[in-house]
Amino acid sequence: MPKNSNRYQLLDTFNLQNPVLIEDQADLKFNLFLRSREMKQIALHLEKVMLKKKSERDLFVSENKAFIDSLMKTFVDNSNLSIEGMQMDKEAADLSMQMAIDVRKSISLINALFYGVDGLVS
Repeated sequence: MPKNSNRYQLLDTFNLQNPVLIEDQADLKFNLFLRSREMKQIALHLEKVMLKKKSERDLFVSENKAFIDSLMKTFVDNSNLSIEGMQMDKEAADLSMQMAIDVRKSISLINALFYGVDGLVS
């Protein structure tokens, strides 16, 4: 990825290459908690990108296509984890639901980046 002044904190914040390994229900809950927080942060950072001028958003997309592809793979993994968590107790189901909401929000923001909108109103 190119390093310049247009490099957003989003790129430095997440290490998306770590697979989710689930040994037991406690592991699943902990992973749900971590991935839920991760998804919330991804959505917040994507919202910040969407607040930039269209030219800056376009530059972000053109410079970070591989990163965005990695995000989409993470969304698929997190969606699968979310479905798995729905089969457990209320706490896991709540974490799963929140993560699913944040995944959907993030995908909407990425679609907006690729297909263009005027930006979010602050």
